[in-house]
Amino acid sequence: MRDFVAKTAIGGTEPKRDVVGPLTFQEREDVALASVSARLGQEEAVKARLQTVCGVPAPDAGQWEQGETSSLHWLGPDQYLCEETYTGPLELARRMAVEFAGIASVTDQSDVFTRIDMTGQGAIDLLQRLTVLDVEQMQAGAFNRTAIHHVGCLLRCNEAGTDFSIYAPRSYAISVHQMLTEVVKAL
Repeated sequence: MRDFVAKTAIGGTEPKRDVVGPLTFQEREDVALASVSARLGQEEAVKARLQTVCGVPAPDAGQWEQGETSSLHWLGPDQYLCEETYTGPLELARRMAVEFAGIASVTDQSDVFTRIDMTGQGAIDLLQRLTVLDVEQMQAGAFNRTAIHHVGCLLRCNEAGTDFSIYAPRSYAISVHQMLTEVVKAL
């Protein structure tokens, strides 16, 4: 029998944490993600249900909202990404599928994206070199798609100028992490 070793998306046995200059990068393996896409004609019903289920209103375009236990991110017209603390494989997606039965399509995204939190002074300088977004103008609550090192990612602003979360595709997490930690050395 083979001895398999579970690895994080960045390749460690524990979530990776790097402090490079003024910035700290923390891989997050403790979050569950599920996308919710409203079915045609059910857009308002989905928004109302999101408020009930997640405890926060459906965010406007380019925004995210934080609740007590859930956060919601705008992915596109009538499409949202729900994030909660990881409690087990497919737990969030299964619960959301029951809550949104018949009005939305729910897909587990926990193993699709890897969240990397980046905090500290210099975050703006780094992101200006790696994205096309006007990150200097991003305020807390902003959430956008962008490319980082030619990889499609999601970028969340937690605190203007110093606190961001990057959602990189799991299969590219090592490349995105390496680009972040290498480019910051040149700042």
